[in-house]
Amino acid sequence: MTDAVTLTIPRGRPYYGVVRLVVGGLALRLDLSYEHLEDLQLALESVLSNDAYAASDEVTIELEIRDSTVEVSVGPVDGSELGSDLERDEAGIGLRRLLDAVVSNVELEEREGGEWVRLEKRLVAGSGAK
Repeated sequence: MTDAVTLTIPRGRPYYGVVRLVVGGLALRLDLSYEHLEDLQLALESVLSNDAYAASDEVTIELEIRDSTVEVSVGPVDGSELGSDLERDEAGIGLRRLLDAVVSNVELEEREGGEWVRLEKRLVAGSGAK
């Protein structure tokens, strides 16, 4: 079964709370653990809050549920800036290290209208996912 939610908002911190509410509602519907919810919200916030990744005045967030995986796509993004941060080998907690700790997979992909980042969170059996 595949369910999807698409949300387009103006790019700006005052609107990111709406994204948190939608992700929280989805987590409640799927009976996700608090840890999975926090992981998804942290991954999203890491991409949304960096103004250098902005490619337009609006941002679209797509949440798709596939069996035991939640896929979150964000776009359009500045793929060269985001890709550079993903590839950078930093001594501290860089973007790649943070995202690798909270999601299962991170990919940049080309779509109509620009580049998008796709974040996948696999849900293990017995983790609260239905």
